Amino acid sequence: MSLLDRATAPVRTHWRRVFLPAGVVLNSWGNSLYGTPQRNAGAALFLGGFALAFYGMRFWRSFADGWAIVKRFQLWATQRWNELKWQERWRSLRIAAWGIAVFGVILYGWKLLRHIAEEPQRVNEHFLSIPILMGAWTLLPFAAQWAEPLGQSEEQLLERMGARMWRAALGRTVGNTAGIYFAGVMTYVLIFTHRPSLLVPIAITLGAAAIASGHRTWTRLRKLSTQLSKNVRALERDLEKIRSVKHGLDEARDAAHRSWDAVELDLRTNVDTGYAILGTPPLPPEATEALKKRVAQAIEGDPAAAKTVQSNLAKIRAACIERIDSVS
Repeated sequence: MSLLDRATAPVRTHWRRVFLPAGVVLNSWGNSLYGTPQRNAGAALFLGGFALAFYGMRFWRSFADGWAIVKRFQLWATQRWNELKWQERWRSLRIAAWGIAVFGVILYGWKLLRHIAEEPQRVNEHFLSIPILMGAWTLLPFAAQWAEPLGQSEEQLLERMGARMWRAALGRTVGNTAGIYFAGVMTYVLIFTHRPSLLVPIAITLGAAAIASGHRTWTRLRKLSTQLSKNVRALERDLEKIRSVKHGLDEARDAAHRSWDAVELDLRTNVDTGYAILGTPPLPPEATEALKKRVAQAIEGDPAAAKTVQSNLAKIRAACIERIDSVS
């Protein structure tokens, strides 16, 4: 190895570590340009710097592997992570992050509407809002699924089912509204300079579409809650009949199986949309499967399973009780 190769070996080995600080600098530079006439360039620098910094983080992972203080911190973090209270804090943090994202989209849409109303002729300044709103429309419903706390027990899932359904409906409502905003801003950017007279009727049409979309989502939530509560009540009666019947036990069990089929269908139905991949059911599939096994055991006469199922069904009804609407 030549002297030059030996001298430049560390540079050739670690030069990619410059991506992280360079990305931070570009990100900060783009942020400082966002409120200036170079707004689009600032947004590009901001996003590009963020991506560059995120990519450069991988080259710093082995930098401090030999440091004892880092190993002690990793051990401390692992121990804390396994503690119940820290897991609860992480779950709360995920939900708080989702709430901040939803509030941020709402605030951004309100400010954008105000700016367009005050200065409708400044079309080019609102071009960047199109990909932002499109991203909110696409990602916000998935953010609601991401915010669901991981590692919950079956009891916790049942106790928090009402909040899960509420978050799914709210995320879908704000996401759909952002999608309608996206269509409106794109139309505004494309046609305002040529036919400004169309702006008002298009705004009214899209506003009505946003109201109708939100109404449909919450109506779906109320209908599902009402139907689920009704079917759970029927299943409870059939299970009680199994415990008290003296003759016709097979018929009582068949009726309980049919009642469970109706409950299972409701639990596998998405709260916020009819599209399977994009929606959120009242319970995760694994929790529904666990409940299904316990119900089957209760139908066969297992007293311990029957007691657990009775408690679980009561929690499901409690999650639906505030949204019951028999005329929806």
